[in-house]
Amino acid sequence: MSETTNYLSLAVKLILVLSLVSSIHNHLWHLASTNIFLLILMFIPRIITKYEIKIPTEFEWLLLIFTIITLFLGKTGGIITPIVFGIAVAMIGFMILSILYSASQIKKNYFFIITFSFNFAVSFGFAIELAKYYLKLLLNQPLSTDIYIYSMQTMTFVIVGALISSLIGYIYMKYHFKILGNIVGRVVDKNPKLFQKQEKAQAEIYELIKKGENEKLEFKSTLRTNLHTNEIDRKIEFSVLKTIVAFMNSNNGTLLIGVNDSGEVIGTEKDKFESKDNYSLHLTNIIKTKIGKKFFQLVNFRFTEIGDKHVLILDCEKSKVPVFIRSPTDEEEFYIRAGPSSVQIKGSELVEYIEKNFKNKN
Repeated sequence: MSETTNYLSLAVKLILVLSLVSSIHNHLWHLASTNIFLLILMFIPRIITKYEIKIPTEFEWLLLIFTIITLFLGKTGGIITPIVFGIAVAMIGFMILSILYSASQIKKNYFFIITFSFNFAVSFGFAIELAKYYLKLLLNQPLSTDIYIYSMQTMTFVIVGALISSLIGYIYMKYHFKILGNIVGRVVDKNPKLFQKQEKAQAEIYELIKKGENEKLEFKSTLRTNLHTNEIDRKIEFSVLKTIVAFMNSNNGTLLIGVNDSGEVIGTEKDKFESKDNYSLHLTNIIKTKIGKKFFQLVNFRFTEIGDKHVLILDCEKSKVPVFIRSPTDEEEFYIRAGPSSVQIKGSELVEYIEKNFKNKN
């Protein structure tokens, strides 16, 4: 954090302490609970850095701006503060799981991520209300039914904020807004020891490459670049998508992009994307466009660094229903795995395959 941000952060903390003392003295318990929450929030970056976890400057700025806005709104009370509280805490919960997902610490599950972020905010809200209740007991302040009514009203607005934040999180996961994605990516990049050690990543790649291409593993040099012409080639892009569909229609599988047929790591840099975020966004879009939005959740992909190069690992789950791909001629095609290759089947062979592998399992 820069020196200017440090001074501003210190000033905000002092204001929060003074505001907390004043609100307790004047029995303004809703302001006291808000101040306690904001103080905890302000000290989180300092606590985290003691455990050698690095936080991007952008995140600290967002945290500081949020605290200042909430502090100002907190003076007015009413509806806005608990709603903003719910939005902010749910977003923190969402980012925690997004970071773990980006670092491959958890398996991608949209429903689980959104539910966790919602419950994280609601639980935090109830914790603050409990803190306010016990603070009044500790200070021998009189308790009345008003505190119950006010707490329920506050939590209702916190839930509204958490729902708004969950909706934002869902939209982000579907459309990959750049701001949140960049912050998540920065946290992962700054903390390789926390999420995935470099040695482990390299060992994982080399172990996969040693197996060679088979029914459940395939290598692709690039996602879209023809290495002979050094230009974007949609045929190569379609070949990648065919492999993904074939894995979904068979018994799952893993695709490595940035590794050539002979097992040499050449890196995803050959595809000439500006960043990993742009690469991920493009891959997401073509999967949704050519294969279908409902099948995107069956693909879990992540980048791993090998020396000065990157490899993209795509783990594809088996689908419960047949998966078709839209070809360059705008026709639907069906692919399965046959040994180390993806082959197209159609006609009576396709009908028989679907009958055998899908209809009896739904």
